[in-house]
Amino acid sequence: MLVLVVLCGVSSVHANDSVDAAVKRLSIVDAFAFGGVGVAGVTSKGEIDFKLVLAQPPSTALSAFERLYTAGNPQGKSYALTGIKKLVPKRFKELAATLEKSTEEVEVMRGCIISHEALRDVAKQIDQGKFRF
Repeated sequence: MLVLVVLCGVSSVHANDSVDAAVKRLSIVDAFAFGGVGVAGVTSKGEIDFKLVLAQPPSTALSAFERLYTAGNPQGKSYALTGIKKLVPKRFKELAATLEKSTEEVEVMRGCIISHEALRDVAKQIDQGKFRF
C-alpha cells in the first residue's frame, strides 16, 4: 500500500513539473499556431504544449493558463486565451474586453504563412472559433 501511495505522489509531481515546463515554454513561444505548419505541415511545439496543459484536470489547466496569460509574450497570451475560452468562456470574455486598446502584436502562423496581428484581433478570432485544435 505504501508503495502505491508513493508512486501516486511521484506521478502527480511529474505531471505538475511537465505542466510548469509547458507553461514556461509557452510563455516565450515564437508563434501562435494550430494545425499543420511549415513546409512539412507539422504540429507546432506550442500546440503540443497547449494540449498538454489542456489535458490536465480543469482547475489545474485553468490555473496554468491564467499564469501564462499574466507572464507570457503575446503568442503565449494567445494560447492562454484559447485555453481559457475552452474552460471558462465568461473569464475569456473578461480578459478579451481588456484588450481593446492593446498594442501588442502576435506572430501567427497558418500553414506556411507568418503574419503579425494585433492581440485584440487574435482574441476576436479565438472567440469566433477560427483557431481549431
